[in-house]
Amino acid sequence: MRTGHLVAPRRSGYVLALALAACATSRGEVGDLRPARVEQASEASTDRSRAAPPIQKPMAPLPGYFEQLERNGITWTFAQPARCGRYVNGDWWVVGPVELVAIAPGSSRDGDRVLHGSMINPSPTSRTQGYDNAMLHDGAAGTYRAAANASLGVAANRPLTLRAGTSLVSSASHPDAGRLPQVERCAVLTVVEAPPPPRAFRPPYCGSDKRHRWTADRLDLTRLASLQPVAGAPRVDELLARLEHTWLDHLPGLSGRYLHPRQNMPDYGRDLADLVSAAALTLNLDLPPSDKRELLVALLQVGIDVYGVVANGGAFRADGGNGSGRKFPLLLAGWMLDDAGMLRTARERKLAFGEDAQTFFVEETAPGVFNHGHGGYGADDVGLPEWGSRHADDPSHDHKAWGADPYRRCCSANAWSGFVLAARVMGLRDAWDHPPLFDYVDRYLQVEPRGSWTRCWTPFCARMWDRYRQDF
Repeated sequence: MRTGHLVAPRRSGYVLALALAACATSRGEVGDLRPARVEQASEASTDRSRAAPPIQKPMAPLPGYFEQLERNGITWTFAQPARCGRYVNGDWWVVGPVELVAIAPGSSRDGDRVLHGSMINPSPTSRTQGYDNAMLHDGAAGTYRAAANASLGVAANRPLTLRAGTSLVSSASHPDAGRLPQVERCAVLTVVEAPPPPRAFRPPYCGSDKRHRWTADRLDLTRLASLQPVAGAPRVDELLARLEHTWLDHLPGLSGRYLHPRQNMPDYGRDLADLVSAAALTLNLDLPPSDKRELLVALLQVGIDVYGVVANGGAFRADGGNGSGRKFPLLLAGWMLDDAGMLRTARERKLAFGEDAQTFFVEETAPGVFNHGHGGYGADDVGLPEWGSRHADDPSHDHKAWGADPYRRCCSANAWSGFVLAARVMGLRDAWDHPPLFDYVDRYLQVEPRGSWTRCWTPFCARMWDRYRQDF
């Protein structure tokens, strides 16, 4: 597993206290961590009958205690050593409460610009963000609020106190204002009441529920298929490079594209969905279990974070090429981790996901009226699996004519075939619980010409579909 690395803890008098506390505890737990008085030999002593006690020097802190952590280019420095560890995906946890005296890169004002902000338990129901005041949304000056930026001005004389039950999402901004995306990278530090169980997944960064509900101990890789690869199969390490760091995805629609960290994830919904498609199919290839496990852990963490967004009231709204690709990681996480709540959320909140909100069966919605009078559909179209850019919210944008809306062909279903096929292979069609999506993708790949990017954005997904769709 690729993980961030430790930054060597600074030497301090507090370190000695930790070492002494270790000697005083029989079970390896830290007791009283107050600094201990160090006895030294007196120069005036003339008692030669006793050897002078040795001068005690600061020692390394107890195992698992650090003053500084690093993940994905983000560094957090504590006021004093704290008990820390890693989740199975490589992200850090720390037992709180703790005080942060520095976050690097540091958030500060540079003229009118505020960069490199952090947020605590970001809410997916708010368009407010505290990462960068140059971030745009819908083509206008953005949603930055200084009060939402937890790291602005953090210093040794102005520490940031983090209590248990919080996720600190720290970001590094692109140096130029108005970029798409505006965030370069991010990392999550989770503050917990007690150390999690071994190989635990990180809780979602959204919301205040930081219980450790899932571990990787019982992942059953036999639930995944072992299909023979087709030409152009992606390398696992290339997929991991785009999946192993946090997908920051709590702002909806176009504004979310500015938030998606450039080094962590694709910014556009079509490209994000295409990456999920490639990863979903790769998980079901005949590969070494170690490769599958590593990739599975990364994609499950994405699903857990998606769950945090949707369970806390967020949605990935359908709008052209935005909003799709998030439901499969959530469904996969619910299935592999045997979590009924995740599976229920995927089923009951289906319109929170772009691909479900865009696909439908044409219906007679009133006597002689079809699809609420929108799109030019007639009686002969009833039951037809169809697509509309914003169908669930505004069916007036639906069009029967195949090429009337360019987003039908450029930026939606041409990225869906991989995860739709993977869901079929794993027997998750019923758990997905939205038949129009599956029937529409069948129709779409029959209509679009083979070999065209409008049929499948990635040739690997097209070849897998043509090879295996008939079997599932």
